[in-house]
Amino acid sequence: MSRHGAHAIDVLRRAGAHPALLPTTALALRARTVRPASAFFVRERLHRGGAFAYRLAEAGISVTIRHGSGDVVTLGEIFHDRQYAPVPEVRPLLREPRRIVDLGANVGLFGAFAASRWPHAEILAFEPDPANAAVHERTILINGLQRRWTLRRAAAAARDGRASFVAGQVALSHLAPSGAGEGTVEVATSDVLPLLADADLVKMDIEGGEWAILTDPRFRAAPPRVLVLEYHPLQCPEPDPRGAVEAALRAAELQLRITWSRGDGHGMLWAWRS
Repeated sequence: MSRHGAHAIDVLRRAGAHPALLPTTALALRARTVRPASAFFVRERLHRGGAFAYRLAEAGISVTIRHGSGDVVTLGEIFHDRQYAPVPEVRPLLREPRRIVDLGANVGLFGAFAASRWPHAEILAFEPDPANAAVHERTILINGLQRRWTLRRAAAAARDGRASFVAGQVALSHLAPSGAGEGTVEVATSDVLPLLADADLVKMDIEGGEWAILTDPRFRAAPPRVLVLEYHPLQCPEPDPRGAVEAALRAAELQLRITWSRGDGHGMLWAWRS
């Protein structure tokens, strides 16, 4: 990035400290991650509906964004905040990953990040929400990456079958708690545990569905080489989600580093085999 560009971002960050300017500042910073940035900014500011393709500013790959949705926030988290940039402890383990599994793949923004950062890796993604999956498939197609990036329209789970799913909530769509029925759709579930031990990197953000996987004895016996996980209070078997996730990962003999955590039970971490 040029000195002028870095200065512009710094100015925006300083201006954004004022609460009244935060929405515009955040939008401007997100817009800078794609090309054309001006079109992105205007469409979002004018609440333009529809899905649009953009080129990532720092990679030769395109993404598809639905304006007026949580896609814009996720774009900022991944490509501006760089929440999935590997922490120093795992970088030596991820020099040339060959197998990446994306659980809770949403519209493919993490997939785009992985495809550009690790151009020789195969990506296997799972996303059950029909609307999210349609956008995800479009992103794979516009980049011509069908040979190494595969999407399965299924919810990542600890067993194959069918389950009730709360769809239409963009990044917050999730498997319904037991007994829920009204306002849900039925989706396929896929037992992903056999895939984890052979994966070089697993990204897991499945809005509470992680607990069934993390507490399965097969996870403890054969965890992934590297895991980046966003954990949630939804469906957590314990009152303390952070304590529960740390216990599950240590039972699998994984080292871990919390990157952020909140008092409401949400958090993000990296874990790896020593």
